Amino acid sequence: MSQREVLIMLAHAQWCAACRGRLVADPDAVFIGRALSAAEKEILTRLTEEDFTTPGTLARALEITVSEIQSYNEHPVARLRHF
Repeated sequence: MSQREVLIMLAHAQWCAACRGRLVADPDAVFIGRALSAAEKEILTRLTEEDFTTPGTLARALEITVSEIQSYNEHPVARLRHF
């Protein structure tokens, strides 16, 4: 799975409460069958509901910049892709 795909899914989870809840509750189920690095898996399994409070808190949790996550907020797939 590319970093782009991960960021699209996380940008979606930032505004979709149902998908965010599913991701926080069971990240392995959300990303099952997708090739993730060990570092990506570790970061994704640490995410909490509070990490999605603001773009800044999410960026810190993901160890990326705010502009990186915000660049995917308006991506058409991020708006439509439920998991």
